[in-house]
Amino acid sequence: MLGLAMALLFTTTATSDDAAERLYACGDDQVREYRIEAPVTDGARAVETWRWNAAAAPDLPEDYRRRLLAHIDDCKPVDGGRAILVTASTGGVVLIERATGKVRFRATAPMAHSASVLPNGRIAVALSLHADGNRLELYDRISSETPLATRPLPSGHGAVWDDARRQLFVLSHDLIQAYRIRGTRGAPSPIEAARWTLPGRRDGHDLSIRPDGRYLVTTDDGVWTFDPRNGSFIPFTALNPKLRVKSVDMGRHLAWVQAEESWWAKGFTIARADGSDPVRVPVDAMHLYKVRWVR
Repeated sequence: MLGLAMALLFTTTATSDDAAERLYACGDDQVREYRIEAPVTDGARAVETWRWNAAAAPDLPEDYRRRLLAHIDDCKPVDGGRAILVTASTGGVVLIERATGKVRFRATAPMAHSASVLPNGRIAVALSLHADGNRLELYDRISSETPLATRPLPSGHGAVWDDARRQLFVLSHDLIQAYRIRGTRGAPSPIEAARWTLPGRRDGHDLSIRPDGRYLVTTDDGVWTFDPRNGSFIPFTALNPKLRVKSVDMGRHLAWVQAEESWWAKGFTIARADGSDPVRVPVDAMHLYKVRWVR
């Protein structure tokens, strides 16, 4: 059984096309990497090239393998694609090294719903609805399990470091907020710089930055383009008014997950950046929740 578990932990397929687009898909206790083999207009094919399974990770405590990473809800490639930052609604956060599958950071965070790496070795985590959640936490990536700062964040669902603006953008039920991070590495101090009220019925769910510096945000009503320069929320026509969009991410192409069975889906969709020429990619043996491009 041990040999089987080790085999399931970390699988990879060699590729000779380093320019091919890659994305990560996650759900249950799994993270999978896919390579997009053909242009969207040619009916793009997605080939699984890597997989990580929390239940089989030998460098995780048993509580993480069995419970804290049972329902992974975000999987962001970071450090130039060399690592994946993972959060789980069951209460775990881990930073996984892509080349080896080793866990380089971990934290217990109730209803962790999204995270982001920040400068100076920090990690921000958004915690959602839970008796010990509803807050933003900041960590140092070399100090697992030790939050250094917290701020209220009702139904925290998004955390994105905006390198151009040098601010952390976070998403809650009603708001997008921008924070400047002051203080020292060991004692960071998030200072709110701006806030914007979400449109429509609100209930913010997913936040991602676009290549042009604007953002995509999903709410109870659909998907919006948010521009911090003027505070505008414009319906993203390709996906609005799609409901229950669990994630949307824009690189050279667009990728999204729309719930089909309660909160999860059986596949994701990729399309041109404007949403045209959509291609459905089925995912088997996983309750899919989010997808993220490698940039």
